[in-house]
Amino acid sequence: MSLTDELQRRKVFKVGAAYLVVAWLVVQAASIGFPAFDAPPWALRSFILVSFLGFPVALVMAWVFDASPEGVKLDPAGKGTMRVFAFATLLAVLALAWYFKGQPSYRAGDVPAASDMPSVAVLPFANLSGKADEDYFSDGMTEELLNVLAKVPKLKVAARTSVFEFKGKGGDVKDIGRKLGVGHIVEGSIRREGEHVRVTAQLIRVLDGFHVWSENYDREVKSVIALQDEIAKRIGEQLTASLGVGAPMAVRAQVDPGAYDEYLKGRALLRSRKDLPVAIAHFQAAVAKAPDFAAAWSSLSLAQEVSYWFLDPQEASSRANLIPDSAEAARHAAALEPNSGPTEHALGNMERAGFHYAEAERHYLRAMELDPSYPDVREDYAELLFSVGNMEPAARASRQLVTLDPYFAVGWIRVYNTAVALDRRAEVEESVAQMRAISATGHNAYNADPYVIDYALAYHRVDEAQAALADLERTSPEQGSTQRTLVTWALGLPGADAGAARAIIDQAEAASWFASAYYVARRDIDGYNAEMARASPIGQARYFVGMYESRPDGQAMLHDPRVKPLLEKYGFVAYWREKGFPNGCRALGGTDFECGI
Repeated sequence: MSLTDELQRRKVFKVGAAYLVVAWLVVQAASIGFPAFDAPPWALRSFILVSFLGFPVALVMAWVFDASPEGVKLDPAGKGTMRVFAFATLLAVLALAWYFKGQPSYRAGDVPAASDMPSVAVLPFANLSGKADEDYFSDGMTEELLNVLAKVPKLKVAARTSVFEFKGKGGDVKDIGRKLGVGHIVEGSIRREGEHVRVTAQLIRVLDGFHVWSENYDREVKSVIALQDEIAKRIGEQLTASLGVGAPMAVRAQVDPGAYDEYLKGRALLRSRKDLPVAIAHFQAAVAKAPDFAAAWSSLSLAQEVSYWFLDPQEASSRANLIPDSAEAARHAAALEPNSGPTEHALGNMERAGFHYAEAERHYLRAMELDPSYPDVREDYAELLFSVGNMEPAARASRQLVTLDPYFAVGWIRVYNTAVALDRRAEVEESVAQMRAISATGHNAYNADPYVIDYALAYHRVDEAQAALADLERTSPEQGSTQRTLVTWALGLPGADAGAARAIIDQAEAASWFASAYYVARRDIDGYNAEMARASPIGQARYFVGMYESRPDGQAMLHDPRVKPLLEKYGFVAYWREKGFPNGCRALGGTDFECGI
């Protein structure tokens, strides 16, 4: 009798098929029942593992025992037993391998699955007021809830930029949760009518789309901060029940409703990096109405500092006051709320603008300690490390930033910067692709094409620069024409028009992102120094790295005696003597140094 005939006689096939059917039905029931009773995700996986292991056991039992009219009895076999046992053992090994190695949450080096993490994302609340110009109020509710929940210990909160990427797009909550890497989603709506506001909020479990909690609130606008705290507290209670995280939340002081409204309007503009002079005006109005409103002071400082990069040429005349005004606002915030992430961030920016990079670094680290979910300070921290030449730490900080906030375009610029300096082409291409993807969504749009040109320029790769120019001219003809004039001049190619190139640079009264790169490609130290002299301290903080990331042109410039005094003037040498010199620079005794080695 063949082995197949023996398996049929012993009803092994029938037992196996019946087991699979019953096990499938039981697992389906468990996948519904376990989450309904708030069982942790590992419980369901363990149940499935036991079901898997039961299958080879059932096969062995069917082979060894025979159900007869006289009852179940041992049925010894002459041959085939070893093969059946080996097959059953293989099935058991495969089940264990699936449990420990096959699941994403158990693979070494992977981020744990969203459902395993004490994590939450607050999606932008829907504005049901029927007035598009009141989006700032519903968006403000979203951001403030994020800020409150971020203070809950051991709770990961999806970053602001990433959640706003899903504003107005709808979609399946489970899919959004997976993209954001969180286990729970908060969503809701706001209807504001005069001085009254109605808020609906609900907490949804990503694993199964189950609504854990939902409530409606009717309040007056003047008590909106108390309402935010109340909603955050209720969310925290629900997360504590299901995930074991949460802590008592401090009650925030109420703020003058008019001041708070101005603050929310300013935050909406600062978040989108649009109309920053208007955002600054809103923050100034907020602190005028409520001088003890610390969050408005820190936001005012941060808006004034970041405006350097976003001012239009006609607004450039106000740049001279940005740095001192930002420092003054930071000091106000520190006096009112010293233990705050945004306050420490603002103080760090103030120190960096004074070329005190080591002190700025301490403030940035303190801000991250106070608020680990706050991405903006991580961006400036990564930029600081990059600007002083600490490339590997800068690369790690940049990667942490985009892990926390993957839809933050500027975060990918930080990844790009260090990848260029380290000549890591795969990371350059990854960051450019991410910037293009973010631009395609319409939120935080960023034109990534000039970065491809910048990379080619940094290494004097003429063919790559020409190819990138051709791509840019197809997608953005006007910008492509400007870039061709500049690149042709910088690389000394046929047809270069020095007068036209310098006119473009001179007309860029606002921040000129790549002007310094063109001077470096020409090894024009006098032009480079002049460009930096007309920049603000924010731009001058890039003096060293503008040359350091370029090979061979910038590295050759660093060895020029005209560069050395400016490295001291702009604070780099003081930082290096405290923290250590970067590769390519070294101390010479107690007072001298050299770079470009």
